[in-house]
Amino acid sequence: MSSSDLLDALTPQTKLIWLESPTNPLLVLPPLELISSALRTIPEEHRPLVVVDNTFLSPYWSNPLELGADVVLHSLSKYLNGHSDVIMGALVVRKGLEGKLAKGLRFLQNSS
Repeated sequence: MSSSDLLDALTPQTKLIWLESPTNPLLVLPPLELISSALRTIPEEHRPLVVVDNTFLSPYWSNPLELGADVVLHSLSKYLNGHSDVIMGALVVRKGLEGKLAKGLRFLQNSS
């Protein structure tokens, strides 16, 4: 995949790009730096968020925020906790986006 392929696939309605790192079940690492750098060519007010589900790799091994992700999801009940006795998750947001996303994320957290 090239940067232009990605940009050509986007529409004005594209608000979010969802990735798994690594993917399930093939454990392929997506080209996160390529995706993030291509998206940085779009003005910020029109740029889709890059959200990475990092469940299969702990932050010790992989930090998608350093590779350009906007939001990273961790399932804390799997590899971070190491047991199934805790049901938790975490969303980690890129510095500078917390104010923009906090209200919506808080609403979603409290609505379930």
